[in-house]
Formats: sequence, structure tokens, C-alpha cells
Amino acid sequence: MPEVISVNGDIVSAAEARVSVLTPALLLSFGVYESVRVEKGVPFLMAEHLERLANSAELIQLPLPASLDVIGSWVAPLLARSRMSSGLLRILALGPTPGNGPMCTLWLQDPLSRPAVLYETGVGLITVEGARYVPQAKSLNTLLNYLARRQAEQQDVHEALLCQGDLVTEGASSNFFVVSDGVVVTPPVEFVLPGVTRALVLRLAAGAGIPTQERMLRLSERETWGEAFITSTSRRALPVTCLDGEPIGDGSVGPVTRRLMEAFTSFDRQYLADRYQGHLDAGA
Repeated sequence: MPEVISVNGDIVSAAEARVSVLTPALLLSFGVYESVRVEKGVPFLMAEHLERLANSAELIQLPLPASLDVIGSWVAPLLARSRMSSGLLRILALGPTPGNGPMCTLWLQDPLSRPAVLYETGVGLITVEGARYVPQAKSLNTLLNYLARRQAEQQDVHEALLCQGDLVTEGASSNFFVVSDGVVVTPPVEFVLPGVTRALVLRLAAGAGIPTQERMLRLSERETWGEAFITSTSRRALPVTCLDGEPIGDGSVGPVTRRLMEAFTSFDRQYLADRYQGHLDAGA
């Protein structure tokens, strides 16, 4: 449990942070959230996460308690008071309750680490029928995601891939990519959560000269998938080598996926180097 939580910019102990049982978030899932990776006190892609927070809120007509600049200004004091310098920054925006305005809470929790071996061997997925409501909004309506992930855990695989019949959309907690004839392909952004890491991977691929394409993916064409991987804040780019018990490609981590993982490592190193000194100079 975090020691401190920021509630609309006021830092309180975790024990003091309270949400009314009357909040529409409890019964109606009326809220949005973000998860931001933090290393050595440096939040990664903070502006992009805040922009998506605003877009998600707008899609479900959720008022935010302050501008993005103000919400962003609440991060540094929170990190300065937290016991950890690295972790996963959670941002939770909730709709207003009778007599109270909207609320935005922030806290830093332990990082979600993935065993290094998974990036060498790849992981397995299962397919689950279902589609998120308002998929472009990162809302609190995550029951489908939770049940899909639980089904994956019960089958001892890493993640569930959401499908609508033959159409593939996204992972329960990730975006999905395949490599077909050397082209990195992912479902169009209008049908999935516009992942911050998803957008970064497309940028890194372009920088590495790897062609990309956004189009619908079909399970019936999986024989053309030579490689696959999933992306998320905590995973970065994680290879997928098995789907529903059958190998993807030859069942090993492919060369394009490895190039993108290397590009991710270089990006992370440079991003942290560019911002860490300024972070120290600011005394954060």
C-alpha cells in the first residue's frame, strides 16, 4: 500500500484517502485512469498519459477537477513524499458526487516487473470473446478485462486476446501486434485503446525503418503471422510465441520483435538520461 496519496493536489496518508460510497464510479464505472512508469523519479511519457486521461474523460463526459497542467503539477510533490523513486504511478479520476466536485487521486505503487526470461522465450495468449465498451476510453468499466485475465491465469498463460468472432482487437491489458511479411501490423486505433506504448512502438518502428500498418486482424489469417508481441506501460514490448496452444510462426521470438525490443531499450536509456539530470537540478 502506498504511504501517501494525492487527492486533488492535497497529499494525505493512505489511511486518510476516502471515496464516498455514493460516487458514480462505484455503481456506474464513471471514472478513468492512467498508469505511468516512473524510474528514478522520472515519469515516462507523462504528457502523453495526461492527454489520454483527458481524451478518455471527454469520451464519457467526465469532468476533471483541474487542467492537465495543474494535474501534472501534482506529480512531483507526490513523488518527493513517496518512499520509492521507481514504480507505477496510478492516476484515477472519478466523477462528482452530490455536493462534491470531481476527484483526481494519484499514488505510486510497486513496479510491475516481468521476468527477463519472458523476453527471451515469449509468452502465450488465449482468445476470449468480447469487446470493451467505448474502447478508446481507459475507463473503470473493466469487468470484461478482469474476467479475461482471470481466464488466462486459470489456463496458465500470460494474457487474454479479446476477439469479436474472427476479428482480433486488443489484449485484456495490452495492445496486440503481429509481423506479417516483415510488416508490423496492429488493429486500427479507432477500435482499441490508444495505448501510449502502442504509439511509441509505431514511432520506434518508423525510426528503425520497419514498415507498419494499421488494419483489422483476423484469426483466420494467423498462418501469415510470423511474429507477434503485446505492448503496455509495464511490459514495453513483450514477445508472443503461442496463441491458444498453437505456435505463432516457428514458436520463437522473431527478428523484428527483437529489433523493436532493442529500440525500446535505447529509447528508455536516452529518455532517462535526458531528464534525470534536470530532475536532480530541480531538487525533486
